[in-house]
Amino acid sequence: MYHVSSFLIHHPFAYLLLPKRTATSTAQLSNVAVMGTGDSGLSGTGYTPQLDDSDECSSEYDITWSPGDGVCPTTAEFNHCCQSKTDDWENAALTHLEGTESFQYYLSAFLGLFENIPPFYHCPPGAANISGRPKSFLVLKSSLQVKTTEDSNCDQPQKSIDYLQCLGSPAPVKYRTKTETKLEAAIPVCAKPLRSGYFTNIVLAWSYIISCRWVEILKQAGEESQILHELGMQIEDSFWDIVTQGCWVARVEKFKGVFYSPWMVRREGDVKPVISNSSLAFDILLYFCLLEGLEGEFITGFAAVLILTSRHAPPPKFAPPIMISRAPTRSLPKRKDTAFLKLFQSIDKCLSLSSTQDALDSLLCSTFFDPRVPCNLVGAASLGVKKALSTMDKIDNCQLLSAVTNMKPHLSLLWAAAVCNDQATSFLNMALHSLPPISLVAAFCTNTAQSFLQIAYPVHKPEEPITSRALEFQTSYFCRPELSVPWSTAPPFGTTPVENLSLDVRAHLSHIHRPISWRLYWILDSGERVPASAEHHVSLVDVSSMLTYPEQYIANGQSGYATSRLFNWHRSYDDGIWLDDGQRDIESVRQVQKHPWIIDPFDSPDDEPVEEPKHHELCVERILQWNSEVQKCRQAKVETP
Repeated sequence: MYHVSSFLIHHPFAYLLLPKRTATSTAQLSNVAVMGTGDSGLSGTGYTPQLDDSDECSSEYDITWSPGDGVCPTTAEFNHCCQSKTDDWENAALTHLEGTESFQYYLSAFLGLFENIPPFYHCPPGAANISGRPKSFLVLKSSLQVKTTEDSNCDQPQKSIDYLQCLGSPAPVKYRTKTETKLEAAIPVCAKPLRSGYFTNIVLAWSYIISCRWVEILKQAGEESQILHELGMQIEDSFWDIVTQGCWVARVEKFKGVFYSPWMVRREGDVKPVISNSSLAFDILLYFCLLEGLEGEFITGFAAVLILTSRHAPPPKFAPPIMISRAPTRSLPKRKDTAFLKLFQSIDKCLSLSSTQDALDSLLCSTFFDPRVPCNLVGAASLGVKKALSTMDKIDNCQLLSAVTNMKPHLSLLWAAAVCNDQATSFLNMALHSLPPISLVAAFCTNTAQSFLQIAYPVHKPEEPITSRALEFQTSYFCRPELSVPWSTAPPFGTTPVENLSLDVRAHLSHIHRPISWRLYWILDSGERVPASAEHHVSLVDVSSMLTYPEQYIANGQSGYATSRLFNWHRSYDDGIWLDDGQRDIESVRQVQKHPWIIDPFDSPDDEPVEEPKHHELCVERILQWNSEVQKCRQAKVETP
């Protein structure tokens, strides 16, 4: 586990970290948004999962499990879900798809994520909501607006979600070094493993290229940004010395402070300003990689720099860079390969997503998201994935990359980068042991499913007296402007009578609130919102429901944690929750209400001791008042046509 004191200066968005959660009220927790909405993000609005198996779902409070008790799944359901996942991921790891022998396959799938994303900080309005201070982060606050219903009678047809982007860091990223070892990643997956020494050089080169582009974008927007080299070194003559020895700085001056490129990896040194030229630097690196057959390292290194902005993973670890002779840059050939040309043209869009809080973290974790698996079976699904990909009780990175390539090819480069950065374990822990970060901005912009809020679950007929919990929770989120994103990506289980819904949810249930389209907005200092992108249609995913191992208890800890967080999120905004599915007697419902996965884990009977009443006399006046109100309600129902 990395200490916050050393972690803060290394990671963009680290300013949003919260200390480990302690016992507090549900009302307090409900105000903590997963996607930061603060003015500058200087106050904590997120959390950092543990980097080992002893995460919060087992250490915060005990999760008890009683199979088939109305909340916990039966043993048969658990085993079925777990085995289904094991089969799916084992097959994916062993399958060889045609076309995966070419690195263009991975690059094309990866760049497809960015088609609808606007370029980074492109033509910002003069009064854009930017905040920062010396030795802190430079932060842009923007908004995602999602249209959720076509019903003209709805007074909440849209949902606005504010989000943060990191424009600058208080210090460069500092990487750790390791002895040169064989990397556990290959792009293509059927090729030889990537060469670690060369990979480090390429990552450092990409860090320079992306930071140069950052300088150019900010300068075009009117900011005081610049790139500096030691002793006036020029990339035409000393490219590899500059990038491998850290002889450069990319920075911007604003708010009486100096902020650095969020993608900058370097060492200290005396520097002088030079003209930023990301295009030339890109050509030098590309030409070298083509000559040396390092295309896999080239595209993986690019992704490795993009995930440097993660606030959840530890600092990256690389082998020492190797010595490379001076590159022949005076007569570089023109770019002919359309795939690499598209990569260069997509850099601005990639920076936009990479700078967005939790965007790439959430995309990595969405690899394992299955909208058919409810919150009380999340642990079973995770256990199945781990069993399928593990060798000797540890996930095999080669099997992981092979499976991801076949199941989620657009995410294979990000996972290869995480493996090469020595950060894969952190992301796997978030996805398969705890609750992963959620970024609906990244989800909608990349058309990637990562939350039940994006899914079209079956809708009961209007005449039916029940509705699914999934539709209830979706409606609750989309029809209430103030609600933050629930911390669980998985949907709730079960159904509930319509008459038990809150008035707000019941009023909106017939509107069928689901994502229809989205658009990004600049937020001005005045609070006004100005369009920052075109409007894009959402392609909804229709799903059906999905129905012992010795590790079952541990896995159910994750399910219990997800279920508790989700149902208590709903309870805090709906003034309680009544788990009556219309088929139980009152005593059975009460038992479910007391279930350890349902009760508020932070509620303690000792927090607010109940005092015995000092008198037991009946208050006749209050009884008469109550009776009068009941009669009025009955009369109103009779008069209603």
